[in-house]
Amino acid sequence: MTHPAKVLIVDDDRDTLELLRELMAKEGHQVRAASSGEAALALMSQEEPNLVISDIQMPGMDGLALLAETRKRHPETLVILLTAYGSLATAVEGIKAGAFDYLSKPFLVEEIRLLVRRALEHRRVLNENRALREQLQLHEQSQLDLILGKSAAMVGVYKLIARVAETDATVLIQGESGTGKELVARAIHAHSLRRGKPFVAVDCGTLAESLLESELFGHERGAFTGAVGLRRGLLEQAHQGTCFLDEIADISPTLQSKLLRVLQEREIRRVGGSASIEVDVRVLAATNKNLEQLVEQAKFREDLFYRLNVVSIKLPPLRDRPEDIPVLAQHFLQRYGDTGTKRVVSIAPEAMTLLSRSSWPGNVRELEHTIRRAVVLTPHSMVLPEDLPMAIQHPPSAPGESTGSACKTLEQLEREHILRVLDSHQGDQEAAAEALGIHRKTLLRKLRRYGRA
Repeated sequence: MTHPAKVLIVDDDRDTLELLRELMAKEGHQVRAASSGEAALALMSQEEPNLVISDIQMPGMDGLALLAETRKRHPETLVILLTAYGSLATAVEGIKAGAFDYLSKPFLVEEIRLLVRRALEHRRVLNENRALREQLQLHEQSQLDLILGKSAAMVGVYKLIARVAETDATVLIQGESGTGKELVARAIHAHSLRRGKPFVAVDCGTLAESLLESELFGHERGAFTGAVGLRRGLLEQAHQGTCFLDEIADISPTLQSKLLRVLQEREIRRVGGSASIEVDVRVLAATNKNLEQLVEQAKFREDLFYRLNVVSIKLPPLRDRPEDIPVLAQHFLQRYGDTGTKRVVSIAPEAMTLLSRSSWPGNVRELEHTIRRAVVLTPHSMVLPEDLPMAIQHPPSAPGESTGSACKTLEQLEREHILRVLDSHQGDQEAAAEALGIHRKTLLRKLRRYGRA
Protein backbone atom coordinates (compact mmCIF):
# COMPACT_ATOMS: atom_id res chain seq x y z
CA MET A 1 0.00 0.00 0.00
CA THR A 2 1.45 3.35 -1.10
CA HIS A 3 1.58 6.04 1.55
CA PRO A 4 -0.38 9.26 0.85
CA ALA A 5 1.60 11.75 -1.18
CA LYS A 6 1.37 15.33 -2.41
CA VAL A 7 0.47 15.12 -6.10
CA LEU A 8 0.31 18.05 -8.52
CA ILE A 9 -1.59 17.54 -11.80
CA VAL A 10 -0.90 19.87 -14.73
CA ASP A 11 -2.97 19.80 -17.91
CA ASP A 12 -4.72 22.40 -20.05
CA ASP A 13 -7.51 19.91 -20.78
CA ARG A 14 -10.19 20.34 -18.08
CA ASP A 15 -11.62 16.83 -18.47
CA THR A 16 -8.22 15.16 -18.04
CA LEU A 17 -7.47 17.43 -15.10
CA GLU A 18 -10.68 16.47 -13.29
CA LEU A 19 -10.28 12.77 -14.08
CA LEU A 20 -6.77 12.65 -12.66
CA ARG A 21 -7.73 14.78 -9.66
CA GLU A 22 -10.57 12.40 -8.78
CA LEU A 23 -8.43 9.31 -9.39
CA MET A 24 -5.55 10.51 -7.19
CA ALA A 25 -7.93 11.63 -4.43
CA LYS A 26 -9.45 8.14 -4.38
CA GLU A 27 -5.93 6.78 -3.93
CA GLY A 28 -5.72 8.85 -0.75
CA HIS A 29 -3.29 11.48 -2.02
CA GLN A 30 -3.34 15.24 -1.39
CA VAL A 31 -4.09 16.63 -4.84
CA ARG A 32 -3.66 20.06 -6.38
CA ALA A 33 -4.26 20.99 -10.00
CA ALA A 34 -3.01 23.61 -12.46
CA SER A 35 -4.04 24.32 -16.04
CA SER A 36 -0.65 25.64 -17.15
CA GLY A 37 3.06 25.26 -16.45
CA GLU A 38 3.26 28.78 -15.06
CA ALA A 39 0.42 28.11 -12.61
CA ALA A 40 2.08 24.84 -11.58
CA LEU A 41 5.33 26.63 -10.71
CA ALA A 42 3.38 29.12 -8.59
CA LEU A 43 1.79 26.25 -6.63
CA MET A 44 5.17 24.54 -6.24
CA SER A 45 6.65 27.70 -4.75
CA GLN A 46 4.05 27.44 -1.97
CA GLU A 47 4.46 23.72 -1.28
CA GLU A 48 6.82 21.14 -2.77
CA PRO A 49 4.95 18.16 -4.28
CA ASN A 50 6.17 14.58 -4.14
CA LEU A 51 4.95 13.87 -7.66
CA VAL A 52 3.98 15.95 -10.70
CA ILE A 53 1.81 14.49 -13.48
CA SER A 54 2.05 16.88 -16.42
CA ASP A 55 0.87 17.02 -20.01
CA ILE A 56 3.66 17.75 -22.51
CA GLN A 57 1.71 19.73 -25.09
CA MET A 58 0.46 22.92 -23.41
CA PRO A 59 0.37 26.55 -24.53
CA GLY A 60 3.05 28.77 -23.00
CA MET A 61 5.33 26.67 -20.80
CA ASP A 62 5.07 23.08 -22.06
CA GLY A 63 5.65 19.92 -20.05
CA LEU A 64 9.36 19.61 -20.93
CA ALA A 65 10.05 23.17 -19.81
CA LEU A 66 8.09 22.52 -16.61
CA LEU A 67 10.11 19.35 -16.09
CA ALA A 68 13.38 21.31 -16.40
CA GLU A 69 12.23 23.93 -13.88
CA THR A 70 10.94 21.28 -11.47
CA ARG A 71 14.25 19.42 -11.60
CA LYS A 72 16.10 22.67 -10.90
CA ARG A 73 13.90 23.88 -8.03
CA HIS A 74 12.77 20.57 -6.51
CA PRO A 75 15.23 17.83 -7.51
CA GLU A 76 13.52 15.22 -5.31
CA THR A 77 10.11 15.68 -6.97
CA LEU A 78 9.32 12.97 -9.52
CA VAL A 79 7.64 13.88 -12.82
CA ILE A 80 5.40 11.71 -15.02
CA LEU A 81 4.75 13.13 -18.50
CA LEU A 82 1.55 12.67 -20.54
CA THR A 83 1.30 13.12 -24.28
CA ALA A 84 -1.64 12.79 -26.67
CA TYR A 85 0.67 12.24 -29.60
CA GLY A 86 2.54 9.13 -28.47
CA SER A 87 5.74 10.50 -29.95
CA LEU A 88 8.67 8.24 -29.06
CA ALA A 89 11.15 11.06 -29.68
CA THR A 90 9.31 13.33 -27.24
CA ALA A 91 9.11 10.56 -24.64
CA VAL A 92 12.83 9.80 -24.93
CA GLU A 93 13.61 13.50 -24.64
CA GLY A 94 11.55 13.67 -21.46
CA ILE A 95 13.21 10.60 -19.92
CA LYS A 96 16.67 11.96 -20.76
CA ALA A 97 15.71 15.25 -19.12
CA GLY A 98 14.90 13.42 -15.89
CA ALA A 99 11.25 12.39 -16.07
CA PHE A 100 10.41 9.23 -14.13
CA ASP A 101 8.27 7.87 -16.97
CA TYR A 102 5.71 8.89 -19.58
CA LEU A 103 2.25 7.73 -20.65
CA SER A 104 0.40 8.21 -23.91
CA LYS A 105 -3.13 9.55 -24.05
CA PRO A 106 -5.68 8.07 -23.98
CA PHE A 107 -4.53 6.02 -20.99
CA LEU A 108 -6.27 3.35 -18.95
CA VAL A 109 -7.20 4.28 -15.37
CA GLU A 110 -5.41 1.24 -13.99
CA GLU A 111 -2.37 2.12 -16.08
CA ILE A 112 -1.91 5.56 -14.52
CA ARG A 113 -2.73 4.21 -11.06
CA LEU A 114 0.01 1.56 -11.26
CA LEU A 115 2.53 4.02 -12.68
CA VAL A 116 1.90 6.49 -9.85
CA ARG A 117 2.28 3.73 -7.27
CA ARG A 118 5.55 2.65 -8.85
CA ALA A 119 6.87 6.22 -8.90
CA LEU A 120 6.02 6.81 -5.24
CA GLU A 121 7.54 3.48 -4.22
CA HIS A 122 10.68 4.45 -6.12
CA ARG A 123 10.79 7.76 -4.23
CA ARG A 124 10.33 5.99 -0.89
CA VAL A 125 13.23 3.63 -1.57
CA LEU A 126 15.47 6.53 -2.62
CA ASN A 127 14.63 8.39 0.59
CA GLU A 128 15.33 5.32 2.72
CA ASN A 129 18.67 4.73 0.99
CA ARG A 130 19.66 8.36 1.49
CA ALA A 131 18.72 8.18 5.17
CA LEU A 132 20.81 5.02 5.59
CA ARG A 133 23.78 6.67 3.86
CA GLU A 134 23.47 9.71 6.13
CA GLN A 135 23.34 7.48 9.20
CA LEU A 136 26.41 5.64 7.99
CA GLN A 137 28.25 8.91 7.39
CA LEU A 138 27.29 10.15 10.86
CA HIS A 139 28.45 6.87 12.35
CA GLU A 140 31.72 7.03 10.48
CA GLN A 141 32.20 10.64 11.51
CA SER A 142 31.47 9.83 15.14
CA GLN A 143 34.08 7.06 14.92
CA LEU A 144 36.64 9.34 13.28
CA ASP A 145 36.11 11.92 16.02
CA LEU A 146 37.74 9.50 18.46
CA ILE A 147 41.09 9.79 16.68
CA LEU A 148 41.92 12.88 18.68
CA GLY A 149 45.12 14.40 19.97
CA LYS A 150 47.59 17.22 19.51
CA SER A 151 50.73 15.30 20.43
CA ALA A 152 53.52 15.01 17.89
CA ALA A 153 52.97 11.25 17.69
CA MET A 154 49.30 11.66 16.74
CA VAL A 155 50.07 14.42 14.23
CA GLY A 156 52.38 11.91 12.57
CA VAL A 157 49.53 9.38 12.45
CA TYR A 158 47.20 11.96 10.84
CA LYS A 159 49.79 12.67 8.14
CA LEU A 160 50.21 8.97 7.35
CA ILE A 161 46.43 8.47 7.11
CA ALA A 162 46.18 11.42 4.70
CA ARG A 163 49.04 10.17 2.52
CA VAL A 164 47.94 6.55 2.29
CA ALA A 165 44.14 7.00 2.16
CA GLU A 166 43.74 7.72 -1.57
CA THR A 167 46.16 4.97 -2.60
CA ASP A 168 45.27 1.29 -2.74
CA ALA A 169 48.25 0.23 -0.63
CA THR A 170 47.87 -2.46 2.00
CA VAL A 171 48.39 -0.99 5.47
CA LEU A 172 49.54 -2.69 8.68
CA ILE A 173 48.27 -0.85 11.78
CA GLN A 174 50.15 -1.72 14.97
CA GLY A 175 49.45 -0.74 18.55
CA GLU A 176 48.37 -1.94 21.96
CA SER A 177 44.76 -2.95 22.62
CA GLY A 178 42.51 0.06 22.96
CA THR A 179 44.67 2.50 21.00
CA GLY A 180 42.12 2.82 18.18
CA LYS A 181 43.43 0.61 15.37
CA GLU A 182 39.98 0.03 13.86
CA LEU A 183 39.28 3.76 13.98
CA VAL A 184 42.40 4.39 11.92
CA ALA A 185 41.27 1.74 9.42
CA ARG A 186 37.85 3.38 9.16
CA ALA A 187 39.51 6.78 8.69
CA ILE A 188 41.62 5.42 5.83
CA HIS A 189 38.52 3.91 4.18
CA ALA A 190 36.39 7.04 4.72
CA HIS A 191 39.00 9.21 2.97
CA SER A 192 39.74 6.74 0.17
CA LEU A 193 38.31 6.41 -3.32
CA ARG A 194 36.46 3.32 -2.03
CA ARG A 195 34.53 5.27 0.64
CA GLY A 196 31.15 4.68 -1.04
CA LYS A 197 31.71 0.91 -0.99
CA PRO A 198 31.57 -1.59 1.90
CA PHE A 199 33.88 -1.50 4.92
CA VAL A 200 33.96 -5.00 6.41
CA ALA A 201 35.73 -5.63 9.74
CA VAL A 202 36.80 -9.12 10.81
CA ASP A 203 38.15 -9.97 14.28
CA CYS A 204 40.53 -12.82 13.48
CA GLY A 205 41.30 -13.47 17.13
CA THR A 206 37.83 -14.55 18.22
CA LEU A 207 37.00 -17.31 15.74
CA ALA A 208 38.23 -20.89 15.39
CA GLU A 209 40.19 -21.61 12.19
CA SER A 210 37.33 -23.43 10.42
CA LEU A 211 34.82 -20.71 11.26
CA LEU A 212 37.19 -17.91 10.29
CA GLU A 213 37.91 -19.57 6.93
CA SER A 214 34.18 -19.83 6.22
CA GLU A 215 33.64 -16.22 7.35
CA LEU A 216 36.43 -14.87 5.13
CA PHE A 217 36.00 -16.99 2.00
CA GLY A 218 32.39 -18.18 2.21
CA HIS A 219 31.27 -21.72 1.47
CA GLU A 220 29.34 -23.78 -1.04
CA ARG A 221 26.21 -25.69 -0.13
CA GLY A 222 27.11 -28.99 1.51
CA ALA A 223 30.73 -27.98 2.11
CA PHE A 224 30.42 -29.17 5.70
CA THR A 225 27.76 -30.20 8.19
CA GLY A 226 25.35 -27.31 8.59
CA ALA A 227 26.23 -25.67 5.26
CA VAL A 228 22.65 -25.79 3.98
CA GLY A 229 23.17 -23.10 1.37
CA LEU A 230 25.76 -21.04 -0.48
CA ARG A 231 27.29 -18.22 1.57
CA ARG A 232 29.36 -15.31 0.30
CA GLY A 233 32.40 -14.66 2.48
CA LEU A 234 33.35 -11.30 3.95
CA LEU A 235 36.13 -10.77 1.41
CA GLU A 236 33.57 -11.26 -1.35
CA GLN A 237 31.11 -8.95 0.41
CA ALA A 238 33.84 -6.28 0.59
CA HIS A 239 34.26 -6.32 -3.22
CA GLN A 240 35.37 -2.85 -4.42
CA GLY A 241 35.58 -1.77 -0.78
CA THR A 242 37.85 -2.38 2.20
CA CYS A 243 38.33 -5.42 4.42
CA PHE A 244 39.85 -4.78 7.85
CA LEU A 245 41.51 -7.83 9.40
CA ASP A 246 41.95 -7.18 13.12
CA GLU A 247 44.42 -9.27 15.17
CA ILE A 248 45.98 -10.66 12.00
CA ALA A 249 48.75 -12.34 14.03
CA ASP A 250 46.26 -14.89 15.34
CA ILE A 251 45.42 -16.59 12.03
CA SER A 252 46.70 -20.11 11.39
CA PRO A 253 49.49 -21.00 8.89
CA THR A 254 46.85 -22.48 6.55
CA LEU A 255 44.83 -19.28 6.49
CA GLN A 256 48.01 -17.22 6.16
CA SER A 257 48.70 -19.10 2.93
CA LYS A 258 45.17 -18.54 1.60
CA LEU A 259 45.24 -14.86 2.50
CA LEU A 260 48.56 -14.49 0.69
CA ARG A 261 46.86 -15.86 -2.43
CA VAL A 262 44.12 -13.23 -2.10
CA LEU A 263 46.71 -10.44 -1.95
CA GLN A 264 48.75 -11.86 -4.84
CA GLU A 265 46.08 -13.13 -7.21
CA ARG A 266 43.09 -10.97 -6.20
CA GLU A 267 40.86 -14.03 -6.12
CA ILE A 268 39.27 -16.33 -3.57
CA ARG A 269 37.89 -19.86 -3.50
CA ARG A 270 34.90 -20.67 -1.31
CA VAL A 271 35.15 -23.56 1.15
CA GLY A 272 33.98 -26.66 -0.73
CA GLY A 273 34.22 -24.90 -4.09
CA SER A 274 36.56 -25.36 -7.05
CA ALA A 275 35.99 -22.11 -8.96
CA SER A 276 38.13 -19.04 -8.36
CA ILE A 277 36.23 -15.79 -7.80
CA GLU A 278 37.87 -12.45 -8.56
CA VAL A 279 37.67 -9.87 -5.78
CA ASP A 280 38.71 -6.25 -5.86
CA VAL A 281 39.30 -5.48 -2.20
CA ARG A 282 41.73 -3.34 -0.25
CA VAL A 283 43.10 -5.11 2.83
CA LEU A 284 43.96 -3.24 6.02
CA ALA A 285 45.37 -5.36 8.85
CA ALA A 286 46.01 -4.70 12.54
CA THR A 287 47.77 -6.40 15.42
CA ASN A 288 48.82 -5.72 18.99
CA LYS A 289 51.72 -8.18 18.63
CA ASN A 290 55.18 -7.80 17.17
CA LEU A 291 54.84 -9.40 13.72
CA GLU A 292 58.55 -9.08 12.93
CA GLN A 293 59.34 -11.10 16.04
CA LEU A 294 56.73 -13.72 15.05
CA VAL A 295 58.36 -13.95 11.61
CA GLU A 296 61.75 -14.56 13.23
CA GLN A 297 60.13 -17.29 15.36
CA ALA A 298 58.62 -18.87 12.20
CA LYS A 299 55.10 -18.30 13.58
CA PHE A 300 54.07 -15.90 10.79
CA ARG A 301 54.84 -16.13 7.08
CA GLU A 302 57.54 -13.70 6.03
CA ASP A 303 56.09 -13.25 2.52
CA LEU A 304 52.65 -12.43 3.98
CA PHE A 305 54.22 -9.98 6.43
CA TYR A 306 55.84 -8.05 3.58
CA ARG A 307 52.57 -8.10 1.61
CA LEU A 308 50.72 -6.62 4.58
CA ASN A 309 53.44 -4.21 5.65
CA VAL A 310 53.50 -2.05 2.53
CA VAL A 311 52.76 0.93 4.79
CA SER A 312 53.02 0.68 8.57
CA ILE A 313 51.15 2.92 11.02
CA LYS A 314 52.17 2.58 14.66
CA LEU A 315 49.75 3.96 17.24
CA PRO A 316 51.35 5.24 20.44
CA PRO A 317 49.92 4.11 23.80
CA LEU A 318 48.01 6.76 25.74
CA ARG A 319 50.66 6.84 28.51
CA ASP A 320 53.16 8.14 25.95
CA ARG A 321 50.95 11.09 25.00
CA PRO A 322 49.55 12.47 28.28
CA GLU A 323 48.92 15.86 26.65
CA ASP A 324 46.10 14.21 24.67
CA ILE A 325 44.27 12.92 27.76
CA PRO A 326 42.36 16.18 28.54
CA VAL A 327 41.28 16.47 24.88
CA LEU A 328 39.96 12.91 24.82
CA ALA A 329 38.35 13.19 28.26
CA GLN A 330 36.44 16.33 27.25
CA HIS A 331 35.35 14.63 24.03
CA PHE A 332 33.96 11.63 25.91
CA LEU A 333 32.25 13.94 28.38
CA GLN A 334 30.46 15.71 25.50
CA ARG A 335 29.44 12.34 24.10
CA TYR A 336 28.11 10.79 27.31
CA GLY A 337 27.45 13.81 29.54
CA ASP A 338 23.74 14.10 28.76
CA THR A 339 22.12 11.03 30.31
CA GLY A 340 18.54 12.21 29.87
CA THR A 341 18.03 12.67 33.61
CA LYS A 342 21.04 14.91 34.23
CA ARG A 343 23.73 16.78 32.33
CA VAL A 344 27.38 16.59 33.32
CA VAL A 345 29.24 19.47 31.69
CA SER A 346 32.73 19.63 33.16
CA ILE A 347 35.57 17.77 34.83
CA ALA A 348 37.00 19.21 38.05
CA PRO A 349 40.66 20.30 37.68
CA GLU A 350 41.79 17.85 40.38
CA ALA A 351 39.93 15.03 38.62
CA MET A 352 41.58 15.97 35.32
CA THR A 353 44.96 15.92 37.07
CA LEU A 354 44.29 12.36 38.24
CA LEU A 355 43.23 11.34 34.73
CA SER A 356 46.38 12.85 33.22
CA ARG A 357 48.64 11.05 35.72
CA SER A 358 47.12 7.60 35.15
CA SER A 359 49.11 5.03 33.15
CA TRP A 360 46.01 3.80 31.19
CA PRO A 361 46.96 0.19 30.45
CA GLY A 362 43.70 -0.10 28.47
CA ASN A 363 44.55 3.06 26.50
CA VAL A 364 41.83 5.21 24.90
CA ARG A 365 39.16 2.54 25.33
CA GLU A 366 39.79 2.48 29.11
CA LEU A 367 39.61 6.28 29.31
CA GLU A 368 36.30 6.24 27.44
CA HIS A 369 34.82 3.68 29.85
CA THR A 370 36.14 5.65 32.84
CA ILE A 371 34.45 8.89 31.74
CA ARG A 372 31.21 7.09 30.93
CA ARG A 373 31.25 5.42 34.36
CA ALA A 374 31.95 8.75 36.11
CA VAL A 375 29.01 10.42 34.33
CA VAL A 376 26.69 7.66 35.51
CA LEU A 377 27.93 7.77 39.13
CA THR A 378 28.27 11.49 39.79
CA PRO A 379 25.24 13.26 41.31
CA HIS A 380 26.70 16.60 40.20
CA SER A 381 27.12 18.47 36.93
CA MET A 382 30.88 18.09 37.28
CA VAL A 383 33.02 14.94 37.42
CA LEU A 384 34.82 14.96 40.77
CA PRO A 385 37.77 12.84 41.93
CA GLU A 386 35.50 10.58 43.99
CA ASP A 387 33.59 9.70 40.79
CA LEU A 388 36.72 8.03 39.37
CA PRO A 389 37.80 4.42 40.00
CA MET A 390 39.86 3.88 43.15
CA ALA A 391 42.88 2.83 41.09
CA ILE A 392 42.90 6.29 39.50
CA GLN A 393 42.08 8.17 42.71
CA HIS A 394 44.94 6.44 44.55
CA PRO A 395 47.56 5.33 42.04
CA PRO A 396 50.57 3.37 43.36
CA SER A 397 53.24 5.76 44.64
CA ALA A 398 56.39 5.96 42.62
CA PRO A 399 59.58 4.89 44.46
CA GLY A 400 60.69 7.64 46.85
CA GLU A 401 57.45 9.62 46.40
CA SER A 402 56.18 11.32 49.56
CA THR A 403 52.79 10.23 50.86
CA GLY A 404 52.36 13.08 53.31
CA SER A 405 49.45 14.55 51.34
CA ALA A 406 47.38 11.44 52.19
CA CYS A 407 47.33 12.52 55.85
CA LYS A 408 45.03 15.51 55.33
CA THR A 409 41.79 15.53 57.28
CA LEU A 410 38.45 15.13 55.54
CA GLU A 411 37.60 18.74 56.44
CA GLN A 412 40.82 19.98 54.84
CA LEU A 413 40.13 18.02 51.66
CA GLU A 414 36.53 19.32 51.55
CA ARG A 415 37.72 22.91 51.97
CA GLU A 416 40.30 22.59 49.19
CA HIS A 417 37.78 20.97 46.88
CA ILE A 418 35.03 23.56 47.47
CA LEU A 419 37.44 26.45 46.92
CA ARG A 420 38.80 24.87 43.73
CA VAL A 421 35.28 24.40 42.34
CA LEU A 422 34.42 28.00 43.27
CA ASP A 423 37.57 29.25 41.53
CA SER A 424 36.80 27.13 38.46
CA HIS A 425 33.45 28.97 38.22
CA GLN A 426 35.11 32.40 38.60
CA GLY A 427 33.55 32.95 42.02
CA ASP A 428 29.98 32.30 40.84
CA GLN A 429 28.47 30.84 44.02
CA GLU A 430 25.24 29.67 42.42
CA ALA A 431 27.08 27.78 39.65
CA ALA A 432 29.59 26.36 42.13
CA ALA A 433 26.81 25.17 44.46
CA GLU A 434 25.07 23.45 41.54
CA ALA A 435 28.34 21.76 40.51
CA LEU A 436 28.91 20.62 44.09
CA GLY A 437 25.35 19.37 44.46
CA ILE A 438 24.64 21.46 47.57
CA HIS A 439 22.28 24.33 48.35
CA ARG A 440 23.66 27.84 47.83
CA LYS A 441 23.00 28.65 51.51
CA THR A 442 25.10 25.65 52.55
CA LEU A 443 27.94 26.84 50.32
CA LEU A 444 27.68 30.38 51.69
CA ARG A 445 27.85 29.07 55.27
CA LYS A 446 31.01 27.10 54.51
CA LEU A 447 32.60 30.05 52.70
CA ARG A 448 32.02 32.24 55.75
CA ARG A 449 33.80 29.66 57.86
CA TYR A 450 36.70 29.72 55.37
CA GLY A 451 36.76 33.53 55.38
CA ARG A 452 35.79 33.72 51.70
CA ALA A 453 32.23 35.10 52.00
